[in-house]
Amino acid sequence: MKKMSIVAAAAGALLTTGLVASPASAGSLGVDAACPANFHPTTSGGEAAWTVECVGSHVFIDGWVKDTEADGKCAFVKAFGSFTDGSGRKEAKACPKNTVTHFDWEANGTEIRAYLYVA
Repeated sequence: MKKMSIVAAAAGALLTTGLVASPASAGSLGVDAACPANFHPTTSGGEAAWTVECVGSHVFIDGWVKDTEADGKCAFVKAFGSFTDGSGRKEAKACPKNTVTHFDWEANGTEIRAYLYVA
C-alpha cells in the first residue's frame, strides 16, 4: 500500500491562478497558497522539497526527492500538468536509502499538481 503525502501548495493543493486546495489522501489537509511557493513534504520513508514559480503562461517546478529508509521501497514525486514535452505526468524516483534525485519540469498554463509518496 502506498503512503502518500500530497503536496503542491503546502499539503495537497492544486496550483491554479488563484490556487485552490484539494484534500490530501490520508486526511483532509489543504492550504491555500500562491506562486511562488516552496514545499518540503515528508512521509515515512521519503522526503522532498520543491519550488513552484509561475512565469507568464508557464509554471515551473524544481526540486528533489530522497529515500530516507532502508525498507526496500522507493520515494517518488509525481506531478500532473500540461508539460511542455507533451506529457501529462512526470515522476522522479529515489532509492535505495539516502539516494537523492533532482527534477526540473515546466508546464504550460498555470496548473500543476505534485505529491510525494513511498511505494
